[in-house]
Amino acid sequence: MNRYFFYNFACVSFMNLMLFVPYVLIQHRYDGTVMSLVIAPVVGTVLLYMYTSAMSRFPGMGMPDIFRERYPRWFSSMIIGGFAIMWWLSSVFVIVAYAILINRFFNPDANTFVILFMLLLACGYAATRSSLTVMFVLEILLLLNAPFILFILVKMLTDTQFNWDAVHVAANYVVNMPNLSALAAATYIFTGYISMSLYNRLMPPNFQYKYRYIYPVFGFAVLLATFFIPIGLHGTEAVGQYVYIWSVTADSLIMQYGFIERLLFLFLIVFLNLTLVFTMTAWHQAMEFVKSCLPGGKPEVDNHRIPVSNYVIIAVFIVFTLAYMFLVNEKENVRYASYWLILRLFVEILLVVWIFVLSRRRMDRT
Repeated sequence: MNRYFFYNFACVSFMNLMLFVPYVLIQHRYDGTVMSLVIAPVVGTVLLYMYTSAMSRFPGMGMPDIFRERYPRWFSSMIIGGFAIMWWLSSVFVIVAYAILINRFFNPDANTFVILFMLLLACGYAATRSSLTVMFVLEILLLLNAPFILFILVKMLTDTQFNWDAVHVAANYVVNMPNLSALAAATYIFTGYISMSLYNRLMPPNFQYKYRYIYPVFGFAVLLATFFIPIGLHGTEAVGQYVYIWSVTADSLIMQYGFIERLLFLFLIVFLNLTLVFTMTAWHQAMEFVKSCLPGGKPEVDNHRIPVSNYVIIAVFIVFTLAYMFLVNEKENVRYASYWLILRLFVEILLVVWIFVLSRRRMDRT
């Protein structure tokens, strides 16, 4: 079962290669990003160990179950509802940005709302399935796409255009104090462990999180690649001119494999799959959090008949996501995502400490 924990961690880490985390890090490359890269693994490791240790003391229980067991219903529903909004927003920024990317690079004549609506239907249908089914889908898609992601990273690092001098110049700014925005973006690489807020329900009794030392190493490697590969291919100055820096970086490389010539095509197809699976898992978690706030809501990890409430909640998510895209332009989406990253850092620390304290009290009672 430890592999399902790793899948959630890897999914969030890989998703950061595409969207706003690289943009935020590169915008602060001269005023704190490099030091943030050093601090982020320490913060991420501490939070990961605290949270997994705490959740292991609540076998078969998710975060909503823990809060509902210890606090009045009105209070737990308010807190869980707030976390549901946070999970929903995490996917909204991603899928809206990807709809814009498809419109820009694949089919500029297509309507962005139509593209987004089709993506939302696919994600929404998958999110209504049971938690166990969602984990199976995540496993299959991640295993299918991971080799292509590794191929893209190796291709970029070994390209003749890659300039290690530019990487060295950027690394010299390690002496600058960390920036809050950069630190919040850098720690998001490690935040996949927080998915256990729901998926801990799938873990059997006496389950122990193993090989946790792998996750900081894996996350730190992805973090270094996220920041330094675009700098190595574009230079320290030109790299700051782009919003979707990794898409532009992929488009700057070619492959000589028959009909697949532009690396961008492979990059966008792979990350389309990751966007869909990331949104699926995030919406499923948000949906289950909302259901935990409803009267009579019971946790079910492998229900054979899909409740009508699943479709209703996901339909609401789709409507609000379309409304968000209608009200917010591309630049505002980037800015709001940057603000959300900062808010997420503080909310995540609060959640980890909160659950950790509750787990210590549970241990003292036993």
